[in-house]
Amino acid sequence: MDTYASHLLTDVDFAWLEQLVRRAGAIALRHFRRTTIKRKEDNTIVTIADGEIEHFLRGALADAYPDDGFLGEEMSAQTGASGRIWVIDPIDGTSAYAAGLPVWAISVGVLINGEPVAGAVYLPLVDEYYSSDGRVACLNGALIHVDDSGQITDETLVCVTSEAHRHYRIEFGGKTRAFGSSAAHICYVARGAAVAAVLGHQALWDIAGALPILRAAGGNMVCLPSGEPPSDIASWVNGRKSPYPLLAGASWALPYFLDKVTLLYRPKRSPES
Repeated sequence: MDTYASHLLTDVDFAWLEQLVRRAGAIALRHFRRTTIKRKEDNTIVTIADGEIEHFLRGALADAYPDDGFLGEEMSAQTGASGRIWVIDPIDGTSAYAAGLPVWAISVGVLINGEPVAGAVYLPLVDEYYSSDGRVACLNGALIHVDDSGQITDETLVCVTSEAHRHYRIEFGGKTRAFGSSAAHICYVARGAAVAAVLGHQALWDIAGALPILRAAGGNMVCLPSGEPPSDIASWVNGRKSPYPLLAGASWALPYFLDKVTLLYRPKRSPES
């Protein structure tokens, strides 16, 4: 992280942010298994909890940082004068949340110069709070790091999208799991539980909170099939997703899975989420 980005993070109270995101988690739990789904114009689903959480987070953050910009999945973008943008995904994994399943997350990321530089991802049902202040990555306050074994075994875990069986051929001797939340998948790589995650095409709010955690934990993210880092991330707004599917992983694992993951379609705007 460069000096300019570090300077723009000096006034962020990360302890306060944790309490705020945990309060948002309490809102989600209040509605969990008690809500109904609706279809948005893009045919994706949303619940009442999504809107309530984003409204709560944006209001509190705007009060604390009135010069900042804001971007969220359920509300329109708001520009700011500070050069800092807060990116909110009120519930990452809405399908899992609506189905009453346990893996879904509240994600808040900080963008500076169009790059995610700090973030928080909270999984309320298992009380796991992943965070990065731009320097280190933590899970409930304890430092975390990606898998540094450099080995692939029959127990090696790779997280995948729910549509991986239709979009990819993955040839390796370990295990794949689709838990339902891209932010959680990235954090599982960051903590070393998984060595990689095939993420598919992602919106900015899907990765803005988790990507800084992954990078601070020693991992990275690249595009499939090129292996190039994602570019122009700040342009993924208003529902636009990454033009290529994304792969998150420990640095040593990325070349391995770039060789083992084959796309079964020609990438275009967004065949999956």
